[in-house]
Amino acid sequence: MKSAEFRRITLLRVAMALAAMTVSATPPRAQSATEFYAGRQINVIVSHPAGGGVDIYARFFGRHLKRLLAGHPDVVIRNMPGAGGVAMANYMAGQAAKDGSVIGVGVGWLATAALSGPTGARYDARQFSWIGNMNAEVAVVVAWNNHPVKTAADLHTTELAVAAGGLSALTATTPLSLNALLGMKFKVVTGYTGTADQMLALERGEVGGMAGYNYASLKSSRPDWLRDRKVNVLMQYTFEPHPELGNVPSLTKLVRTPDERAVFELLVLPQEMGRPVFGPPGIPQDRLQALRAAFDLFVGDAAVLADAEKTQLEIYKPMSGGEVAAMVNRLHEASPDLYRKAAEAMLPPGLAKQGETKP
Repeated sequence: MKSAEFRRITLLRVAMALAAMTVSATPPRAQSATEFYAGRQINVIVSHPAGGGVDIYARFFGRHLKRLLAGHPDVVIRNMPGAGGVAMANYMAGQAAKDGSVIGVGVGWLATAALSGPTGARYDARQFSWIGNMNAEVAVVVAWNNHPVKTAADLHTTELAVAAGGLSALTATTPLSLNALLGMKFKVVTGYTGTADQMLALERGEVGGMAGYNYASLKSSRPDWLRDRKVNVLMQYTFEPHPELGNVPSLTKLVRTPDERAVFELLVLPQEMGRPVFGPPGIPQDRLQALRAAFDLFVGDAAVLADAEKTQLEIYKPMSGGEVAAMVNRLHEASPDLYRKAAEAMLPPGLAKQGETKP
């Protein structure tokens, strides 16, 4: 081979090698959120058992999420109940995939559970990827229509046995705090697995009422209770009365001192995040933005609103993911002393003597 031809072939090979190196050095194009979700399955983890209010809202959200989320992934609902929702939140914080394929639907109390005493919460709620909130909840106290307790005032003189889940559930902490701070006479019967089980207990006459039961869930899961006046709504566990319950007293009329109000405000403020949707810490920003965008579409979508009206689900004062994150940060700014008082109100001395366990 002539030297000139050899040099030409050598130079050609060198050029080809340099070109290959240049191509390999070019970073791959980042996968978009739409590409990530296309053909994928997204798991929605529910903090409470099937059949209860949280589950109903989660499945309602899941029915529309595929249509509204970029890439239109399949949506699977999975229930992970335990400790008033803390079991699911612990899973989300420590074990759930952080790629945007796992999100959760829970209750507002999860935002402060780690600050409220020995709840078993092993997470910092400020680190969750907050996506939005479907409904501002108003917890109510109800008694079966044949029970001697007919009004909130009666609760100061007559005992009302109420069904509850674990001691950290709202159906337990609500009556316990009312006992501790306002001197009411609730008897808390724990051990029911979820609100569906608690409602059956009330219908069977095992208890006389429920406390900390969300009004929106009552309307959607037991509309006949209100329509046929099977229950009396005794009070609203909130400072902002629901527009449909204007004649039912709220905490605004029931608290007696500024100290009582401060503790109750810390206890009831998380209800404004009644049905929050969130992901684990560290979801990639573009996927979090896609999830938030889908949620923002959800709360204003005509098909969603029609479905909500048909199923008697309430979308009341929804919040964006940014608004939820801001409220969580606000809740974490309260003083440790105030949280201590709130924890003592929910778990007063002699608790074991006050409550019972479901047979």
